[in-house]
Amino acid sequence: MLITLGGLGTILAVSLVCVFLLWVVVPLFLPSSLVPLSGASAGGGAPGQVVHAGADEYLRIGWVATADGSLTAYRLDTGEQLSRTALSHDGRPPSAMSFALRDGHVALAFGNLVQLGSIDFQTTFVEAAELPAELRELPVGEIATFGQGILERTAEGQFRLQQLRVELPEPAALKSDSEVALIDVSVSSKGTVFAALTRDGQLHLAQVTQRKNLLTGEVTNRLRSGSVQVELPAAGVPSYLKLAGLGDAVFLAWEDGLLQRFDTRNATRPELVEQVDLVETPEDKLTALAFLIGKTTLVSGDSAGRLRAWFRIKPDEAPTADGALLVAGHELPSMAGPVAFLGASSRSRMVAAASDAGQVRLFHVTSEHEVAERQAPDAAGAMHALTIAPKDDALLALAGDRLLLWSIDAPHPQTTWASILRPVWYEGYNAPEHVWQSSSGTDDFEEKYGLVPLVFGTLKATFYSMLFGAPLALLAAIYTSEFLHPRAKARVKPTIEIMASLPSVVLGFLAALFFAPLVENIVPQCLALFVTIPFAYLLGAHLWQLLPGPMAAYLGRFRILGMVVALPAGVGLAWLIGRPVERWLFAGDIKAWLDGQIGNGIGAWMFVLLPLSCLAVTWLITSFVTPGMRRYAGTWPRLQFALLDLGKLLAGCLLAAGLAYGLGATLDGLGWDPRGTYVGTYVQRNALVVGFIMGFAVIPIIYTISDDALSAVPESLRAGSLGAGATPWQTAIRVVIPTAMSGLFSAMMVGLGRAVGETMIVLMAAGNTPVLDWNIFNGFRTLSANIAVELPEAVIDSTHYRMLFLAALSLFVMTFFVNTIAEVVRLRFRKRAFQL
Repeated sequence: MLITLGGLGTILAVSLVCVFLLWVVVPLFLPSSLVPLSGASAGGGAPGQVVHAGADEYLRIGWVATADGSLTAYRLDTGEQLSRTALSHDGRPPSAMSFALRDGHVALAFGNLVQLGSIDFQTTFVEAAELPAELRELPVGEIATFGQGILERTAEGQFRLQQLRVELPEPAALKSDSEVALIDVSVSSKGTVFAALTRDGQLHLAQVTQRKNLLTGEVTNRLRSGSVQVELPAAGVPSYLKLAGLGDAVFLAWEDGLLQRFDTRNATRPELVEQVDLVETPEDKLTALAFLIGKTTLVSGDSAGRLRAWFRIKPDEAPTADGALLVAGHELPSMAGPVAFLGASSRSRMVAAASDAGQVRLFHVTSEHEVAERQAPDAAGAMHALTIAPKDDALLALAGDRLLLWSIDAPHPQTTWASILRPVWYEGYNAPEHVWQSSSGTDDFEEKYGLVPLVFGTLKATFYSMLFGAPLALLAAIYTSEFLHPRAKARVKPTIEIMASLPSVVLGFLAALFFAPLVENIVPQCLALFVTIPFAYLLGAHLWQLLPGPMAAYLGRFRILGMVVALPAGVGLAWLIGRPVERWLFAGDIKAWLDGQIGNGIGAWMFVLLPLSCLAVTWLITSFVTPGMRRYAGTWPRLQFALLDLGKLLAGCLLAAGLAYGLGATLDGLGWDPRGTYVGTYVQRNALVVGFIMGFAVIPIIYTISDDALSAVPESLRAGSLGAGATPWQTAIRVVIPTAMSGLFSAMMVGLGRAVGETMIVLMAAGNTPVLDWNIFNGFRTLSANIAVELPEAVIDSTHYRMLFLAALSLFVMTFFVNTIAEVVRLRFRKRAFQL
């Protein structure tokens, strides 16, 4: 009864873990929505031609800037006009205006004068004594108009006043008498840069230095500028001017879709480097153009309703002077009609688009995912403006004289199955790729949540650790179970099992700080170990046969000492031949060779072909040579036959090496150089080190279970085989192992599960870099290591937090899948063993 309850409790606990993971992960893929909040009429009637609109983060105040220089603030829930400010200089309206996505930066042009300022919201707290009596009793959470702002009673009982603030210092003059037609501004850590195009076709680029008078507080701007003459087409002045975020490129676009890109890295000498057509057919017109956050990706909308995202890449052989090309990296679902307005988010990769017919759609550009869609009320009238609130929680549109406000319920717009599991074309990348990069040092960072590199890293770590540990563990179990004296086994087995108690953090520490630097300096010798140690054991076994029969029988109990001596002998041989092998196969410098700087690919082919050649030669010898030796030399004396057997070993080794080298030379001669695939650039913390250390972590588990499975085979089967004339080796291979196969397979699967879930060794010794690379000399990042590294910082970001739970769920599914297959195969092996 207790055993039954324990089993059911275990199943229940595992199931609850899975349910919890699903509960956290499922919201990543729930549909988003736009929910109407308000649709009040704007006080003062419909504005004129709208240039830009914005809202505060509390969704209390919205503002609209029009082409005539009017800046009007509205109360969003009622449409009440709060203030109206004239953006003018000496009574003149601006000839050009530009508004930044974030931080409130604005650039205005008045003739040849440029004015840089800011439009943002000011929050102050008002004492109750300063308020009218009717506002002092304002309930918590309620708002009221107070002066030119909105007053709100907070949960703490304070009165918070939100007002629109406009700061416009004195303008600076361009070195031109012509009027500025278009302007744009960018502010980065390098300072403020603006670009302006005058009516006569002069493109001006200026870096702005601000100085503040400490006595008067007056701010003055000084310009360091350059210019270039733009050859205007027949269409005249372009419709759009966009300045990249770092000020290193200027884009001019015309209504017919022509875009000219200027390289402005040298601010004093802008240079035209590329022309691109943003529309597909001559009949289409460019109707909207806007930057995403970071001002690197341009989103274009045309009269056919197409929406595309453009950014610069740097291919190897770009035909442009700056080595970059502007490409359409994303194509979003098309609108029902011409795109009238675009509104980009100031904190994510979302963009809103509105059509002339009143259709409003919200997209996430990186994932090419339509987040939500709404239709403006028919009575609202034509669309004038569209903007996303600062917190990405609302969408504000001006249609006719109505202020339409929708709540955005899209907590995870960037996560779709396609963006997680398929290659995505990220900003600045030359092609779509699988990438995991969840954070960066800047707010305009493009999140990359591709799980494939993490799954790949997990499989890579598992593959190399099992490649090293599984054969050793299985062969050790066969030896101790079938050939080692029980008294010696009683000491050896507990010693190996004690290895399982070594903390993985200790193994990872040793791998990172001891083995990785050590291996880096002796790479050829370490690679030679994989050949010399097996050769030393085989050579020792054949030399043992040279002993006279009575002496071999007497020394049989000390044979394990000979095996102990073979290990340092193999290490010493590897140390001796390491440098010659490096000169022979790796052109004298293995690290430069791995980078592809010197040499050919024969050495790389030897990694794969030498084990295969050994197997082929072994089959050839056992199938054809050994039967002939027994037939013709079976009556020879022990010493002569042992010498012949030793010669067979040495000849087979030479034949295998020659066969591998010959095949490698042939493949290399055909132009197939595997460098850059399973071998490549050497990194200190790599899969070779991790496979070696993780191998020691899984060896005790595989060995113990395998030895128990072999020992459980009935002695009657062994006795029957030996009585029929089979040797102990034949008995082990043909009788014991097939009978114990289900247990051996279970041991392998348990070791595989241990390797899949390993965290600390991989975290400390694998470089922790999420890359898709089979290179054994490169690092990687696994699912478990990624969770351990990023969990502390993920708690502040809901999407990042849930993505880590998705990684945990993926790890859970992988181990569950492996264990399920293991159990099915184990049962089949067990059934077959009973049949035997």
